[in-house]
Amino acid sequence: MRKQPRLLSFHTAVLSAAVTAVPGIVALLTGQLLLFPSLGPTAVMLSYEPEHRSARIYNVIVSHIGGLLSGFAAVWLFGLAHTPSIFHVRVLSVPRVAAAVLAILLAVLLELALDAAHPPATATTLLAALGSFRPTWHDGLAVTAGVLIVAMAGELGRYAQRRLRAAHAHE
Repeated sequence: MRKQPRLLSFHTAVLSAAVTAVPGIVALLTGQLLLFPSLGPTAVMLSYEPEHRSARIYNVIVSHIGGLLSGFAAVWLFGLAHTPSIFHVRVLSVPRVAAAVLAILLAVLLELALDAAHPPATATTLLAALGSFRPTWHDGLAVTAGVLIVAMAGELGRYAQRRLRAAHAHE
């Protein structure tokens, strides 16, 4: 891996924070939970490796939504839709582990089938399978909105990164 110049490294850190801030600010303005843990790794990936195939907007959106749906499907299959999150009860049950394993399997198979690999999205999958996101329209739409906001902010960031790298290459 080649070493980045300090300016690009600093820009990457600032851009990662800025992309993360966008859904946070929108969440504060709307009162909706649009910032969640799996968006952090996505923001960093979009900023750190903007040209990587996994950083394409298609990959980001399809993988997070596919992971969410895989998590919801596993939760329904194992009868966990109305049970509390493991983060609330602080107990990991056999059905929750089975739901998590199945959800990851389904999410990765879906990513492969749709040519949409984006590894940070598996965190969304686990958040759904472990009960942080409830299999409801409200949670599904909130997660989708958060993903779309980060994907769009990340695209703007990718554009800025390309311009900065091009300008730095001409120096």
